[in-house]
Amino acid sequence: MYKKLASEVLRTGEEMEVGVVEAPDEEFREPLVSFLSHKPREFRWHIERSLEGPLDELETRFYIGRVEGEIVTNVMTVEYNRTGILGHVYTKPEHRRKGACTGVLRTLIDDFRGRGGGVLLLGTGYGSPAYWIYHRFGFRSLEEGSGFMRYTTEEDFEGRFFSPAPVRVVDVAWHDWPRLNLLASVPGREFVRSIYFGLFGIKNLEGVFLQVKRDVEEGRCRAKLLESESGAVVGCATVVPDPRWEGSVYLLDFFTHPEFLCELEGLLDSLELPDGKLQSYVEVGAEVKAELLSRRGFREEAVLRSQVEDKEGRRLDVRIFSKGG
Repeated sequence: MYKKLASEVLRTGEEMEVGVVEAPDEEFREPLVSFLSHKPREFRWHIERSLEGPLDELETRFYIGRVEGEIVTNVMTVEYNRTGILGHVYTKPEHRRKGACTGVLRTLIDDFRGRGGGVLLLGTGYGSPAYWIYHRFGFRSLEEGSGFMRYTTEEDFEGRFFSPAPVRVVDVAWHDWPRLNLLASVPGREFVRSIYFGLFGIKNLEGVFLQVKRDVEEGRCRAKLLESESGAVVGCATVVPDPRWEGSVYLLDFFTHPEFLCELEGLLDSLELPDGKLQSYVEVGAEVKAELLSRRGFREEAVLRSQVEDKEGRRLDVRIFSKGG
C-alpha cells in the first residue's frame, strides 16, 4: 500500500512527493526491485520477498521520493515491536546533491515517531558524508569511531526493553531481524559472543541476519531464540557446520543479554544438537558458559592464547570445548 506523506521542494526548484510503500505491494514491486537491483544478493532476496507477500510479522517500509512520478530516492526500514533497522539509502546519481534524500529522511523520522517507534539502528562509514547526515537527524555512534549508529525516541529505551522478565524459546522468524540486531548492539558480559555471527563485542547484524535466515530455511543452521515478555529477543543459540573443516565439525554458539544470563541453560537445552563432533569457543572468564558445557559432556580441548583483542586493546584467551567425534 502506498501513502503520500509530504511534499518537498528540491534545491533545483523541482517538487518531490514523499510517500511510503508498506510491503507487500504489487503496484510498486517491480519499480522498487529495479530501483534497488544494485544491492547484494541477500538484500535483494528480502526486498523481493517482502514486496511479494508477508514475512511473518516483519514490517517493511520503503520511503520514496518521486519527481514527476519517477522514484529518485529511497530509504527502507524493517521494524517489529518498536525496534527497527534503517537501510537501503539510495538516490539516483542525477538527483544527488538536491536535498532529496534529506527530505525523505525527515519525513521518515517524523513518521517513525508518530507511529510510536522506539529505536532505529543503521550502519554507515564513520565520518563519511552520510554519517553526518544521520548525525544531523539524531543518530549517534554506539561506540567511539564506529559507523554503527542508533536513534531513539525516548531515554533509556533499551533499559526498559531488556528489563528482567519471564522468557520463552522461539524459532527464528523474519520479525526477529530488528530485535536480534538490537540485542547485538548491547555489550554482553563477554567479548566473544558468536563465532558464526562474527559477533565480538557489539556488531551490526543487518546483513548477517539474512544469511542466518536463509541457512535456517535451507537446513544448514539450527537456531533458537529467547523472547522476553516485553517482546525483546534476549538470547540466541545456533549450531552450524563449520565451513573451515568441510562440514565434519559443527560450531555451537550461544549467548544472552547480561540481564538474562540465568536463562542460558534453558536456551542451550532447547537446541537439538546434531550427531558428530561439536565445538564451542568460550572466552576465558566466561565461567557460566564453560560450566554449562562441561555438565553436558563437553571437554576442554585447547586454549588459544591471546586469540583476540577486545576494544580496550586487551588480548584474550579463548577455550575450545568439544564433544563427540
